[in-house]
Amino acid sequence: MASHTGKHCRLVNEDDDPPSPSPNVDARLAVSTITYATVVLTTTTILVSYVIAVSLKHEPAWLPMISDCATKAPEMYIFRYGMLVAAALLASNVLIVHAATKATYSLAKMAMTCGLLASFGLGLLTAVNVHEFSAIHGAGAVVFFVGYQVFMTTISFNAAYDARVSRASLNMKRVAAVISLVAILGIGGMASKWSHFRLPIAICEWTSTLMIQVFNLSFVHDLMNTNLLVTGNIQGQGFNRRKLGNHV
Repeated sequence: MASHTGKHCRLVNEDDDPPSPSPNVDARLAVSTITYATVVLTTTTILVSYVIAVSLKHEPAWLPMISDCATKAPEMYIFRYGMLVAAALLASNVLIVHAATKATYSLAKMAMTCGLLASFGLGLLTAVNVHEFSAIHGAGAVVFFVGYQVFMTTISFNAAYDARVSRASLNMKRVAAVISLVAILGIGGMASKWSHFRLPIAICEWTSTLMIQVFNLSFVHDLMNTNLLVTGNIQGQGFNRRKLGNHV
């Protein structure tokens, strides 16, 4: 039987822990790659679904709700697959941000919880489209937008006191969080007369979704020198799995 030693996963900053040629280092992933992937996949999936829905005359060009671009084939399949993966990536991004900020940010656990709930909401509204079960889809949308708004607001407030966050990154976070909040409040104020305010509500939904992407993109600079490092010592034929730990 093979004997096993250790395997460890943590976040490291390249300025403090430069890449090592040690054979104990199994993998080193720039966490900003996850942020890029989240934004690119989300934006691409939505735009491709929109273009297909409009091209096939399933929806008008100006302006459908984003979810309306995911109710008919073939765009519904693209949307469902892409956004479910995006929801998983979004949850990963939330956890990475929490690992990097939990020691210094107030209400960090609340922000993480709201961010993870938002990721779940995104997955729920994607899995069940508005024509299949409108109540479940609507609940997922509320959890996503409200949950991520709380996440953005909390992170933006704390980032003002974080020397690691550049002025440009802080401004991106603040602008995105404020505009998204106004859009969400607009949706809430018009929701009782949905049919009458359908176009303004759609504009608010697209605006909030865009601002979420801008907010997430701001982390690329913040996490540029941060890597997810997986290490382990090999003895025999395997690794011994120990409790994962995070370190910034």
